[in-house]
Amino acid sequence: MPSSIFAVAAPIGLFLILWALFYLPLAGILRAAKEGVEGGAAELARKSATPAAGAQSGGARGLSPVLIVLLVGGLAAAAAAYLFVELAEQVNVSTSAVDQVDQTIHTWFGHEHQPATTLLLTTATNIGSSLGLATVVAISIGLLLAFRQRASAVFVLVTSGAGALLNLGLKEIFRRTRPDLTDALASAHWYSFPSGHAMGSFITFGALAYIALRQQWTWAARSASLALALTMVVLVGVSRVYLGVHWASDIAGGWSAGAVWLTAAIAAFEMLLRRRTPSIATPLRDERTAS
Repeated sequence: MPSSIFAVAAPIGLFLILWALFYLPLAGILRAAKEGVEGGAAELARKSATPAAGAQSGGARGLSPVLIVLLVGGLAAAAAAYLFVELAEQVNVSTSAVDQVDQTIHTWFGHEHQPATTLLLTTATNIGSSLGLATVVAISIGLLLAFRQRASAVFVLVTSGAGALLNLGLKEIFRRTRPDLTDALASAHWYSFPSGHAMGSFITFGALAYIALRQQWTWAARSASLALALTMVVLVGVSRVYLGVHWASDIAGGWSAGAVWLTAAIAAFEMLLRRRTPSIATPLRDERTAS
């Protein structure tokens, strides 16, 4: 396949595959999780022998989205944290399995440069840069404020901004050197692990996907938003290895660290929303209806 056709078909194909995976299977998983948590909460409320049992049942139903977020997010964060710790222990050990994989992938990408692919991934890496993500965040906040979703706008700003600061701190802690930039197709500075592009894009596009899931859109639109966000995360991450400025483990480290921070931020945001409006009983409700 010519590189120009592959450069166009690859991201579109990835998006369509992810959309198909999210559209039906994820909807069923979320529905089953919601029913399971609500059923358990209702059973717990029925066992409460107090006059306020009915009110407790309603409150338990209102908390079910929070419980889902905490359960799923907690498991995802734990898995991501475990991956990050494992990577962090090996990234600066030249004889580790991680280093061997990094060297193999770096060498392979070095022999696979094609003009159209380079253009695609250079564009992706520019979007995932500090300036690119700041632009995405600014536009998103503007749209959210225009639709009177102030809480969501603050969530996106704080989550992405704090995530960028967290990445700077992690880089300073691990101080991993980058690959040899002699043959790299892009310039890069400072330390390598975890990748700022990978971590920043995961947090920013992940936060926007979460806000999209909270909207009163059709599931087709919301699942497409989730697929688009993940497609962008993958493209930005792959671009850093392809351009020769990061090791593959830098990308995995950025994604795992980003996942830990994003899930913590989402759980905190959901709990804060329901603290403001404890009577909410509809999952992932737009905060405009709760103001």
